[in-house]
Amino acid sequence: MKAKTQGFKFAPLVILISGLCTSCTVSDYFNSSTNVEQKESINVEQANQQIAEAKAAEQARIELEKQQQAEAKLVELMGGQPVQFKETLAKIYAARDFAPIWQDQSAKKKFLHEYAALVASGVSRGAATSLDAISATPAENIQYDILLSDAFLGYMHYIKKVPASAQNWLYSQNSYKADKPADELIEQWLSAVENNQNLAFVNSLSSSNHLYEETLQRISSTLASGKQKSNTELYKLALNAQRLRIIPSFDNGLFVNIPSYQLNYYRDGKLVLNSRVIVGKEARKTPVMYSKLSNVVVNPPWNVPNTILIKDIVPKLARDPGYADRSSLEIFDGKGNKISAYSVNWSQYVNSKSVPFRIRQKAGDDSALGRFKFNMPSSDAIYLHDTPNHSLFNKTSRALSSGCVRVSKSDELASMLLKEAGWSMDKKQKVLESKKTTSVPIQSSNPVYLYYVTSWVENGKLQTLPDIYGYDKLNVPSYINWNTVQKYL
Repeated sequence: MKAKTQGFKFAPLVILISGLCTSCTVSDYFNSSTNVEQKESINVEQANQQIAEAKAAEQARIELEKQQQAEAKLVELMGGQPVQFKETLAKIYAARDFAPIWQDQSAKKKFLHEYAALVASGVSRGAATSLDAISATPAENIQYDILLSDAFLGYMHYIKKVPASAQNWLYSQNSYKADKPADELIEQWLSAVENNQNLAFVNSLSSSNHLYEETLQRISSTLASGKQKSNTELYKLALNAQRLRIIPSFDNGLFVNIPSYQLNYYRDGKLVLNSRVIVGKEARKTPVMYSKLSNVVVNPPWNVPNTILIKDIVPKLARDPGYADRSSLEIFDGKGNKISAYSVNWSQYVNSKSVPFRIRQKAGDDSALGRFKFNMPSSDAIYLHDTPNHSLFNKTSRALSSGCVRVSKSDELASMLLKEAGWSMDKKQKVLESKKTTSVPIQSSNPVYLYYVTSWVENGKLQTLPDIYGYDKLNVPSYINWNTVQKYL
């Protein structure tokens, strides 16, 4: 027995010795052994992966089954009443064993107040339908609670997205289509509910602009009095209130209400500069937008935008190439080489959609941008700037530009911002006289709001402005139920 054991132990050695005549035998033995181990390792990994996949598939099947059961329960409870977000609602309420969410009466009242304001603006037919359904359902029923949550989901998405989508949503009827908010936002809301903070969460979605709330109060009181001759004025106020809700209180930043032709600069709640402005003409409207000043450019050159190049500059050059020199225009070809205006047959590019040249106007007092340019990030290449033609600021109607905002008191605005950056007024004057283009980063936070509001209430008085772009020329939508609006507003 002992000999057999020894023979077993030394068997590999015997094999190796007998194969010394060739390296292949040694190599084959170890490779074979290694391959077996690798195969066994791979098989184990594959088996573990298959087990994990099977567990995941089973878990997914269980979750799907739970979701289907929750949705069936939701449909049963709603009794045929449609909802916008069935899948999300089923998941939310199943996790709560279908216990009601809107137990905080103050939170419910605040939300319905804000939701009624949205309905009155006409930007969402779906919101109007939801509010009517809520109004027609007994408050003690679970269906009422679910309808509230359904409306609130769409409302959360609207509130979070409207600042960036204002131009599309707030200047036409039924332009907002309800969508599910981000999962993270839903979780924040449900966490607030669980911690008895639903009112605080609802309030966090409200506007801080006092003009917004003053305007809503006028709508509410007018509805309650029953004295309005028509709903046209109320509708216009409600629509403008939604435009106001995305503008913060006037504490810090530059605010340009486009139809007012005015810029107001606030610092720490104080108005430090008021200036007339020129905004885009009807064909080239100044867009509604939010941005921040990034730098001041002293003696800015003007890189002619493609639209102006095609519509304005090329036809003038086609008639007279000498227009380039008289207007201090520099022309560059596709390789960046500066060329003469006389070397191009401009007539072939009249009415063309593209021109293979870049044109820049040199800095100077006669530059289209004047002596100062105030840059801010913008997908529309919109910015604030000076102008050499200050007589235009004396006009009553000042929708005259190609979209950018010309500032009458640009020198004063530049002085304030340059002083923050450590410039003396003597330095500013020397740089201006040098004609050298100099960019200076903005030191303080200066948000810029370009907005469009034509009707609002301020200190109890109704304020109106001309609807220069025709955004308010909309009939009162038939889907607004003013009795329902009055009930909650």
